Parts: sequence; C-alpha cells; structure tokens
Amino acid sequence: MTVATSHLGPATPTGPRCHVDSEVGVLRRVMLHRPDLELRRLTPSNVDELLFDEILWVQRARQEHDAFADTLRDAGIDVLLFGDLLAETLKDPDARSWLFDRTLTARSLGPTLVGPVREFLEDLDPTMLVRHLVGGLTRAELGYGGRSLRLATLTDDDFVLPPLP
Repeated sequence: MTVATSHLGPATPTGPRCHVDSEVGVLRRVMLHRPDLELRRLTPSNVDELLFDEILWVQRARQEHDAFADTLRDAGIDVLLFGDLLAETLKDPDARSWLFDRTLTARSLGPTLVGPVREFLEDLDPTMLVRHLVGGLTRAELGYGGRSLRLATLTDDDFVLPPLP
C-alpha cells in the first residue's frame, strides 16, 4: 500500500506549513470528510453532473467512513475531520467574511441573490454553515421570495449553491 506522508512543517507568517515528504513513508496525519448532506442530495437527474456513477446509500457510506477513520486512529494516525476544521475556522468573523467574499459573488449567484444568500448563511451556526457550504443550498431552503432572474429559473429543489461531493 502506498501512502503519502505529511506533517506540519516550520511556521510561516500565516501559520504552520503543511507538506508531503514521501509517497511511501509513514502516514502520520490525514484529513477526511465524513459523508453528509451532499450525498443525500444525489438524485437520478444530478448524479452525472455531480460526477458520481450511481446514487449512494448515505447511511452505509457514513458507516464505512467511520470504520475507515477508526482503523486509521487504531494505527496511531491523527485523523482530522474537514467539517470540524472548517466549522472551527468559520467561528472567526474575519474568516467567515473572507470565505463569503470569495464564494458568494454576483458572478456565481447573480447580483440580486448575493445579499439574501449571504444573510441566510450568516445566520447559521458554524456547523450548519459547513453543512450547507458542502451540502448545497436549495431555493426552498433559502426561502427568499424576492425578484431574481436566477431564482426564476430554479424549482424549489434546484440548487442556489451546488453541493460539493
């Protein structure tokens, strides 16, 4: 089995430097993403667009993920969960603002939706915010009734923010 070895290197002005030393060395730390809302969003009509071969059984995927993470931990590997790290980061108002400024743009949402989507997401606690940033946000979940060309083309189950499986 080939694995990549990574660790936090010397600190830089922006924090510790993360890098990969070897493709065959000892794995010390790994970041995983636990399947959640983004897999629940898979449908026969979007499975190809979201680059999946088939619709997954989410409960089973979570069980397999948890078993894999436990196996890594049992082998002494530090398992970091992406969602937990991102939620912790998004507790910082500056980090949240930085992320929103780069992901919620007129180009991606249309000029009239940037404000309402940002307001919706700003009201979420960090865990729910991560859930929707990764799992997507539907028109129905947004609950915005204002005028928007983009919204006019979407059904309630269509994505304002697409999932990132």
